[in-house]
Amino acid sequence: MRKIISSFAVGLLMVASGAHANLVGNGTFDNPDLATGSFSAISNVSFSDLNWGFYGGATGQTKLVDNAGNQFAQIASGDMLYTSFSVATSGQYTIGFDYQGSGLWGLTGSSWTPQVVAPTDVTPSAGWASVSSGPVSLVGGDSYKLYFGGMITPPQFYPTLNVDNVSVAAVTAVPEPEGYAMMLAGLGALGLMSRRRMGRGA
Repeated sequence: MRKIISSFAVGLLMVASGAHANLVGNGTFDNPDLATGSFSAISNVSFSDLNWGFYGGATGQTKLVDNAGNQFAQIASGDMLYTSFSVATSGQYTIGFDYQGSGLWGLTGSSWTPQVVAPTDVTPSAGWASVSSGPVSLVGGDSYKLYFGGMITPPQFYPTLNVDNVSVAAVTAVPEPEGYAMMLAGLGALGLMSRRRMGRGA
C-alpha cells in the first residue's frame, strides 16, 4: 500500500513540476568511468560507452578527463564531438551545458543541415561557465545532432574546449488548470486514506 501511495505522490509531483528527461545520452561524460586523476584519448574510448561521435582534424588530442572525480570532455582545437538524439513530441526545448576554454557549439538536423541553432562561439572562459539557450522549436519524430568544436579564439587563445553536463530538455510547462485539479484531488485522496489508517490504529 505504501508503495502505491509513494508512486502516486511521485506522479503528482511530476505533473506539478512538468519534469522532463534529458534527451542527451551520457551528457555528463561519466561513461566509461576513468580512474580519478586520469585521462583517455577519445580515439581509445568505445563508442558504445561514450555515445558521442568524434571528428579529429587537430594536431592536439581530444580526451575524456577525470579531474578529482569529475569527468568531462576536453576537445582539442580543430576537433569536434557530436551526439544524436530524437524528439518524440514537437515543442520548445532548451539546450544547456557547462564549459571551460574556447570553441563553438551548434545544433543541426540529422543530415547536418543547419535547422535550429547556427554555430555559436562560446565566450572564452578560464573557469567553468554555463550556457542555457533560449527555447528552440524541435519537431516530434525528427532527429538532431548537437556538436561541440575546439577552436582558439581571442583574446585568451585557450587551445581546448572542456564540456560537461550537456542537456536537451523540453521547456518545463506550467500545469493546466486540469493538472492542478488532478493534483488537488490526488492529495485529498491521500489525506483521506491517511486519516482512515490513523482511525483504525486508534
